[in-house]
Amino acid sequence: MSALPENIIPFELPKRRPRVVQREAEPDQRKVCVLPIRAVFDQKLTHGALQVLAAVCAFANRAGITWVSQTRLAKDLGISQQAVAKQFKQLREHGYLETVRKGFKGERTDTLRVIFDPTVDAATAIAVTSAIEDTRPPVMQKEQAMEAEQPDPEGQRRVAQAIAQVLKTPPKRTHTMPKQGDTRAVREIKEANKKALAKRTREQAIHNPQVVNEEGSEVVNAPVDNSSHSQPNHNLQVVQNTERTPIDSSTSINNIKTVLNNQELFELIETGLTEVEIAEDLDILLPLFQAEGISPSSRVLADSILQMHRNAR
Repeated sequence: MSALPENIIPFELPKRRPRVVQREAEPDQRKVCVLPIRAVFDQKLTHGALQVLAAVCAFANRAGITWVSQTRLAKDLGISQQAVAKQFKQLREHGYLETVRKGFKGERTDTLRVIFDPTVDAATAIAVTSAIEDTRPPVMQKEQAMEAEQPDPEGQRRVAQAIAQVLKTPPKRTHTMPKQGDTRAVREIKEANKKALAKRTREQAIHNPQVVNEEGSEVVNAPVDNSSHSQPNHNLQVVQNTERTPIDSSTSINNIKTVLNNQELFELIETGLTEVEIAEDLDILLPLFQAEGISPSSRVLADSILQMHRNAR
């Protein structure tokens, strides 16, 4: 015998066939069955038909639906399958049993229904009792599940009409800007502008103070004495210098052209602003826009600088 290839794993069949042990059926747990009361007093029914009807009711659910086979009933009752078929015919003729759905030989049995109330059809009985338990036969459950998965043509048509109607009528735009008052960004810009103006005023008062007496008759330049032995003069008063002194901001001035276009820069200069003032305003505005997560354009920055100076007036 030739050697097996490396990719084939050798195996051997067992010498004895495996034993199949059939498990014993569990004992019947049913204690009672629901039987149509009119069948008990029906003189046309034979005792054999009443017995078969009771056996069928023992397998039925709340709606009277069952798919028990005649072979199973014959085995439980100890009679032949032909005798069960004969009693089925009598029960159908007297209105106690009906076939809801025909089965296929070797695949599934007939779906039967015990008629408790002749005025109630099978669909109504299933619908009424399904609130308590699912009384649909397995075939009906499978069919309804397949129908639910398929798209609803009527529903798709209604959705298409609704979409077309929305496209024809554009939605109304809602304005998020407040009708009155300022937005949060504008309020912060105004507050920052006030703080910057106050800071610049304090710096000017420190670097270029003017001293006047209380009568206001004479104004002299008072040198600042940092000596710890100097005595305060209570007759002097410090007055703010209203003239704007140039500030050395060469670094900020060099950064102007990196954020402002030449056109916006010329427009700001024509309004009377100096490059130093523009640089100081940019130092205030850029951190505010950055805190809001906004990358402003050159036009937006120029308009914001103009608005700051309008508010400061």
